[in-house]
Amino acid sequence: MFKLSRKGEYAIRLILHLAANPAKVCTTGEIAKTQDIPSAFLKKIIQDLQPSGFIISSKGQKGGIMLNVPPENISVGDIIQAVEGQLFLNVCLVKKGACSRDEVCPVHEMWRKCQDAVDGIWKAHNFKDMSDRGRQLAWAQTGKPKKADAADRVRLPVKKVKNPLGG
Repeated sequence: MFKLSRKGEYAIRLILHLAANPAKVCTTGEIAKTQDIPSAFLKKIIQDLQPSGFIISSKGQKGGIMLNVPPENISVGDIIQAVEGQLFLNVCLVKKGACSRDEVCPVHEMWRKCQDAVDGIWKAHNFKDMSDRGRQLAWAQTGKPKKADAADRVRLPVKKVKNPLGG
C-alpha cells in the first residue's frame, strides 16, 4: 500500500501551524499540543526540515520555530520531499532499469501518469492557501471568524531572511 509516513503527515501539520502564524515564533510545546504531534518526534522532524531552509529555529528561553519562507512559496510537495525524499508509486518509476520490465510493461505508462498527477497535486497546494482554508473551516464550524492577530497581517519577505532568533 502506498502511504505517506507519519513523519510526512506531521511535517505537513508543523508547516501548516507555522503558516497560520507566519510572523510568530512558535514553541515546540505549543505545536506539539495543538497539532497532536509527539514532542520527541516533532523535534526530529524539525531537525530534518532545517536543511531545506523552510524553517528556522533557536533554542533557549526565547527560542522557537518560525517560517523562513513565505507560506505561499511552500508546497506540500516541498515538505514531503524535504522529510521523505521522493515518493514513488511503483519501483519502475524510481529510475530507468529499476524494473526489468519497464521497456515492455503495458502498465508503466499508467504508473507514470499517476505519479505525475500526484506530484502535480502536491506541488499545486501551498501552505498559505491551506492555512486560509483552515480559517474558513473554523469559521464555518463556529459561526464566527477566527480573530486575525498581528501575525496574520504581517507578510514575510519573499527572500530568505536572516535568522531573527539569533541561531
